[in-house]
Amino acid sequence: MSGPGRLGSPRLARALAFLAVRFPFTFLGLTALVFGVWIAVYVVSHPGLDSGSRDVAIGTIVLSVAFGTYVVVRRVRRGPQH
Repeated sequence: MSGPGRLGSPRLARALAFLAVRFPFTFLGLTALVFGVWIAVYVVSHPGLDSGSRDVAIGTIVLSVAFGTYVVVRRVRRGPQH
């Protein structure tokens, strides 16, 4: 008797309930900032990169720092529950 909103078995439901944790967005934001800085240091320390690789790295830096800043600022302004 498994309907569209129900899991197939109680055993599976218990197994999945073990994994029910809140996604650590603050950790993800801090990690994105660290990766952005790490890639920036790499780009600065390797001036011989070709233009395509440098452009991809710069795009990664911009996206990582933007996402990380958004997450950290939101956490500081709204608190841990938002």
